[in-house]
Amino acid sequence: MIQSQQVHKFLLSISLVLFISTGIAFGFAAEDSWAATSFTQLHTQIATINRAEAIAKNIQGKTQEAIGNITGDPKDQVIGRAKQAESQIRNTAEDVKDNVRLTPRAKAVKKNVEGKTQNAIGKITGDSKDQAVGTAKQVGAGIIHTVEDVKDKVKDIIN
Repeated sequence: MIQSQQVHKFLLSISLVLFISTGIAFGFAAEDSWAATSFTQLHTQIATINRAEAIAKNIQGKTQEAIGNITGDPKDQVIGRAKQAESQIRNTAEDVKDNVRLTPRAKAVKKNVEGKTQNAIGKITGDSKDQAVGTAKQVGAGIIHTVEDVKDKVKDIIN
């Protein structure tokens, strides 16, 4: 069972590398595409989209409630208020996401993945700068992990 999972992961990895390298080789990806953005930029774009959807839902709700008020239809009034409440929940969820801080280990994992990706892209394209920056990110992630390991050992000794 474990071997079949490992084989599956390996084949999936190979497929993804071939897919990405084909796209890069033939210029399918644009420089301003989502694929070319960093994780932080992508997260910001998604958060902005979620906020825009919440605003749209709020406008829909206010409009539907106003129509219900004008026509005297209680169903439209209730649905309008419900849409406004959903909008508030979406905005609150985005506020919570904005305030969540990543742990140092999570930041290190993110940095390591970014580094591996950038290094792989550098190898595929032959860009030594991307390779070097990717490797540097991986080294930085390793240092963060080491620091966190030391912190954990110190905590264990103290406790």
